[in-house]
Amino acid sequence: MAIRDYTGSRGTSTMPITSKHYYLVMIRSDKDRSINIRYSITGVGADQPPNEVFSIDPEKGKMYVTKPLDREERSSYHLRAHAVDMNGNQVEQPVDLYIFVIDMNDNRPEFKNQVYNGSVMEGSKPGTTVMTVTAHDADDITTSNGMVYYRILQQTPHSPIPNMFTINRETGDIVTVAAGLDRERVSQYTVIVEATDMEGNLNFGLSSTATAIISITDVNDNPPEFTQSTFSGEVLENSVNVVVANLTVMDKDEPRTPNWNAVYRIVSGDNGRHFTIRTNPETNDGMVTVVKPVDFEMNRAFMLTVVVSNQAPLAEGVQASLQYTAGVTISVKDVNEAPVFPDNPKMVRFEEGVPAGTIITTFAAKDPDTFMQQSIR
Repeated sequence: MAIRDYTGSRGTSTMPITSKHYYLVMIRSDKDRSINIRYSITGVGADQPPNEVFSIDPEKGKMYVTKPLDREERSSYHLRAHAVDMNGNQVEQPVDLYIFVIDMNDNRPEFKNQVYNGSVMEGSKPGTTVMTVTAHDADDITTSNGMVYYRILQQTPHSPIPNMFTINRETGDIVTVAAGLDRERVSQYTVIVEATDMEGNLNFGLSSTATAIISITDVNDNPPEFTQSTFSGEVLENSVNVVVANLTVMDKDEPRTPNWNAVYRIVSGDNGRHFTIRTNPETNDGMVTVVKPVDFEMNRAFMLTVVVSNQAPLAEGVQASLQYTAGVTISVKDVNEAPVFPDNPKMVRFEEGVPAGTIITTFAAKDPDTFMQQSIR
């Protein structure tokens, strides 16, 4: 049995995927000159689901495609052609037919996500990988129809330049292309990415777009600075666990992170360790707190020297600010304290038989408030 009018090797045919009632091949037996032959085909696409994709003229042996083909649903078919006489007797051995569906560029690339989220540290060097976007094309990836290339259409904002990022046209890797990423100036970029098949040919290829959101992560490149060089407060003597002064700082790094959180330390002026400085977690202020009672009669004021730093160390190459030190003056306020007896209890000895009215001892109370000049009664 012979196969005529086909494209490709013997028993093989190819065709566009949208063909309908397309003449495919002709099957003829050499014995049709002497007897009447009836032709038929079997297999998937003929008498097996999906049925009747292919048909054959039983008398002439011409084979047709009767339904549109979609390579993405099925890329090939294996059929068998049969030739029998009018009594149904086989007159030829069945012929294998292999039909391969030719791909057409009928699918545009589709991104896995419409929005991608990535991040990169501020101050990153050019060439730093940020993220990867991926688009899939259902067409044949061994042909230009399924070969997807990427490009960046737009970056927002354009600061410090319009092209802070580039994309690997083949892999979809987004990388930094310029220096100058500064979270304190621009904390987030929006990048529109386009994927085009036909190897990126803008004239013939099909395209789709996705959005890449690039967040600039903080590094500790801004040291904390006191808002003023001196602060003051006051404390009542004998008070404990009372905030006596409030210190304010400014830090441009991301709030409520180790790069922003302030740590205060008293470096001089408090040899008796009367004070500590706690950090307000919301405002980052330093709350100077008395933790050990102070005595007005011994210290009327404290002159503290305080330094501030962050929980996280400064980034490499960043110097501490000249405003990381401040002076804090704490004035001690006198309170009216009760007189005290130096000897309490006091041991008194006297002989028996002492006459009534005899002075046996004298109690002398002292007033701790030596500067008030008060009388004791």
